[in-house]
Parts: sequence; structure tokens; C-alpha cells
Amino acid sequence: MEIAIIAHDGMKAEMVQFLNDQAEILHKNEVTLISTGTTGAKVEKAGFKVTKFLSGPIGGDAQIATRVAEGKCDIVIFLETH
Repeated sequence: MEIAIIAHDGMKAEMVQFLNDQAEILHKNEVTLISTGTTGAKVEKAGFKVTKFLSGPIGGDAQIATRVAEGKCDIVIFLETH
């Protein structure tokens, strides 16, 4: 299963916390993580293996949208600030 993770700047720490909270499930189900560049760097720093695309503002979100449209990405988790 491929899961895309994207988080606005104010939500990157929350994304890392969410992944830490779900780490057992992610590993047990052999989840592949993909991400926009900056979010991916934070997640990688926390010890997760992630394939990073471009940062969102320069096309990473479009790269992930393409994977969704192609049926390669199963789930997108997007944390945004209000």
C-alpha cells in the first residue's frame, strides 16, 4: 500500500507525531510512504523511510496527484493549517 503524506509548514510536527503513533500499523502492513519534499525531510529525520518528491509549491503536490490519478497511490493524508 502506498500512502502520500503532505503537511503545511505549521503541521509538519503533527505529521511526524501521527506517523510515530501509527508506526506499528505502518510497518506491519508494509506501507510505502511518499511525500512532498519538505514534509518528507522531516519524516525521514524522524526515522521513517519515505520517497520524496518536489516541495509542494514547486510541483510536489502535482507529482503526488499524478500518482493518485494513475492508481499508484492508495491514500493521501494532508494536514493543513487553518
